[in-house]
Amino acid sequence: MKKCFVLFAFIFYTVSLCAAQGTESSGVERYAIFVGSNEGGKNNQRLMYAGTDAIAFQKTMSEIGGIPSSNAILLLDPTKDDLNEAMLAVSEKIRENSEKLKRSEFLFYYSGHSDENALLLGKVKYDYSSLKAAITNVPSDVHVVILDSCYSGNFIRTKGGQKKKPFLFDDSSVVKGHAYLSSSSSQEFSQESDEIGSSFFTNAMLTGLRGAADSSGDKKVTLNELYSYAFNETLSKTEKTSAGPQHPNYNITLVGSGDLVLSDISASDCVVQIAADIKGRIIIRSKYGNLVSEINKLDDKPVFLALEKGEYSVTLIEKNKTLQGTFKLTSSKVYELNTTTLKPVAETNNRVRGDSSDSEAAADETFDADDGNDDEDEDRDDDNGKNKMSFSAQILDDETVYVPVEFSLVNNEISRAFNRKVITSISFALVRSSVYKVNGAMVSSILNEAEYVNGIQDAGILNKAGNVYGIQAAGIINLSSTLKGVQTAGIVNYNNGAAKGVQVSGIFNRSGETHSGAQVSGIANYAGKFDGSQVSGIFNKASEMSGIQFSGIVNYTGKLASGIQIGLINIAPEADGFQLGFINFSRTGIFEFGLSYTSNNNLRIAFNSGNRHLYTVLGYESMPKNILFSDSSNSLYNVFIGFGTRLNVGPVNFDFELLGNESYDKETDGSSEKTKDEKIIGMFFPSVKASVGVTPIKHLNLFASVILCGQYDGNEDAFKKKSRKYIIENEYYNVYPEFEFGIRYSLN
Repeated sequence: MKKCFVLFAFIFYTVSLCAAQGTESSGVERYAIFVGSNEGGKNNQRLMYAGTDAIAFQKTMSEIGGIPSSNAILLLDPTKDDLNEAMLAVSEKIRENSEKLKRSEFLFYYSGHSDENALLLGKVKYDYSSLKAAITNVPSDVHVVILDSCYSGNFIRTKGGQKKKPFLFDDSSVVKGHAYLSSSSSQEFSQESDEIGSSFFTNAMLTGLRGAADSSGDKKVTLNELYSYAFNETLSKTEKTSAGPQHPNYNITLVGSGDLVLSDISASDCVVQIAADIKGRIIIRSKYGNLVSEINKLDDKPVFLALEKGEYSVTLIEKNKTLQGTFKLTSSKVYELNTTTLKPVAETNNRVRGDSSDSEAAADETFDADDGNDDEDEDRDDDNGKNKMSFSAQILDDETVYVPVEFSLVNNEISRAFNRKVITSISFALVRSSVYKVNGAMVSSILNEAEYVNGIQDAGILNKAGNVYGIQAAGIINLSSTLKGVQTAGIVNYNNGAAKGVQVSGIFNRSGETHSGAQVSGIANYAGKFDGSQVSGIFNKASEMSGIQFSGIVNYTGKLASGIQIGLINIAPEADGFQLGFINFSRTGIFEFGLSYTSNNNLRIAFNSGNRHLYTVLGYESMPKNILFSDSSNSLYNVFIGFGTRLNVGPVNFDFELLGNESYDKETDGSSEKTKDEKIIGMFFPSVKASVGVTPIKHLNLFASVILCGQYDGNEDAFKKKSRKYIIENEYYNVYPEFEFGIRYSLN
C-alpha cells in the first residue's frame, strides 16, 4: 500500500511539473506599433483623424485584442527615426520573452498619408521596401500589417509576398507568416469623413473588431471575418463619394490551421447583445451623436458588441418602419437590445413620386408642426391656425430632414416634429437657432448651435459648432471642434480640435491639437502645434511653432521648429528658428552674461540671448569706478543694443555683432550748486564688433574682441568725453577702434 502511494505521488508530481512547464512555454504574446500621422508634407492636405484613429485602434486592441499597453507603442506624427526606434524596441522585448512563449505576434497599424512608393511622414518618405524589411526584421512568428492610407495597395505588391487565398490559424505552435491588409488598391485614394470622425476603413475595422464582423456568432472576430466585413463596409460607404470607391486589399501567407482570432468580445467589460429577432440596419451613436457602430443584420442570430461604458442611442431601420431608443451600459453586464426597448419613429405623409406602394421614396411635403396634441390643437384657434407653423421639408433618410429656409423664435420645432436631425440652407431665429447641419447661413440675435456649418454662423453673443467650414462671427464668443475658415469674436474664439484658417478676437484665441493659419488677439493666443502667425498684445503660446510669433511682451513655444519669435521675452526650450527680443531663452541657443575690459579703460557688461545664428545683445559700458562706486565726478556712460551671429568650430567660437550705442552725459547750467539744473544728453553712434573666444570648460568662455565705433557729422558730442586712444580719420567720418578682453558665463 505504501509503495502504491509513493508511486502515485511520483506520477502526480511528474504530470504536474510537465503541465506547469507546458503552460509556461505555450503562451501567445502580442505586440504592436500604432502610428497616426496627420502631416503629409506641403503638397498634401493635413488629415483630421489619423491620430485619433491610431489612438482608437490601440484602445480597442488593448480592451479586446490581447495587446496590453505595456506591449504597445503609440506614435503620433513621428519621424522616420522614431518609427525605426520603435521597431527596435519591440524587437528587443520580443527577444527577451522568446524563451517563455510558444509564439509571438506583431501588429503594425498605420493611418496617414502615402503615395505609390512610400509612407509620407511629414516631409520625409519611408519607402515600402524599407518598411517591409523593418517589419520583417521584428523577430515575431507572425506579422499583421494594416495600412490605412492612399495607394497603400502598393505595399502589398512590393517584393515579399503574393496575393493568395486567406489561410489562417489558431494557437498552434507551428505558425509562421504574414498578413497584410490595405485600405485601398494601388491606384485608389483612402478617405476620411467628418460625419463619422474617422476614416471609412478604420471605422469599419474598429466596428468589426468590436463584434459587427463576428459572422459565426462565437463572440470572436477572426482576421478572415474582419477583412470581409471591412471590405464590404468600406466599399459601400465610398461608392458615391467624389474621390471614388475604395477596395481594400490583402496579402496573407501563413502556415498553420484554423483562424487567427483578432478580438474576443467576451473579454470586454461591457457587452451589447442584439436580439436574434432584430433584422435591419442598426445604427448606434454615443450620447454626443458620434457614430459608434453600424450593422446590417440580415439573419436570425444574435450579435454581440463590445462597447465602452456609457449612454447610447440606437436606430433600427427595417423595411417598413424605423425604431429608436436609448440604453446605458454599465460594467460587468450584458445589455440585451430588443424591439421592446425601441419605439417607432412618427410617420409622415409623403407625396410619392411613382408607385404609391413605394414607401421608401423621398418626397417634398408641407408640414404643420404642433405639440403633438391634435385634440387640443383643434379646440384652440382651429380656424386661423395661430398655434401652428408651416414650412417645406424633405425627408432625406431615417435620421435627417432637409428644410431649405426656416425662421422662428427658437429653431427646434422641426427636429421635434420629425424626430430627425435638421439640415438647412438658411436659418433665422430671434433668440436661438439650433440645427444639425447648415449649408449656407445661420443667424440669430443670441445663440447659434450646429454640428456642421458650411457657410456662415452669425450671432450677437455665442456661436457653437462641431465642424466649421466657413465663417463664425459673434459679438462675444465662438466655439468649435474643428475649423476650416475664419473665427471672429469680440472677446474669445475657442477651437478644441484641429484648425485651418484665421482666429481674430479682442481678447483671447485658443486652438486645440493643431492650427494652420493665423491667430490675432488683443491679449493672448494659445494653440497646440501651430503653423502660421500668432499676433497678440501680451502673450502667445504654442506647443510647437513653425512660422511667426509676435507679441508685445511674451512668446512661448515648446519647440520652434522653424520661423521667428518677436517680443520682449521669447522662450523656446528647443529652437531651430530665430528669436528677436530683449530676452531670448532656448536650451539649444545662447543665454550668457559677459564682463570685459577695453583698451579705453572701460568696463562692459553684456547679455547675449537667442539662436547662435542670430542673437540679441544688451549691454552697458562706463568707467570702472563709475560702475563699481557710482563716482559722480564721471557721469559718462554708454548703453548698447544689437544683434550678433556665432560660428562654432570645436571649442573655439567666432562672433560678429552690429550694435547701436547711446552715449549719455550730464550737462548743467547755472553757476550755483543750489540753482543749477541737470539734464542728461544722449547721442547715438554705431559700432561693429568682431571677437574670437575659447571654451576651456563647460559654461565658461574667454574672448578677445576688436570694436570699431563710427563718428559722422552730427554725432560728434558722443565722443567729446569718450576716451580715444586710436583713431582712423576720413574726410566724411572717423572710426575709433578699441580692443576688448573678457569672460562670458553661459547658462546653457
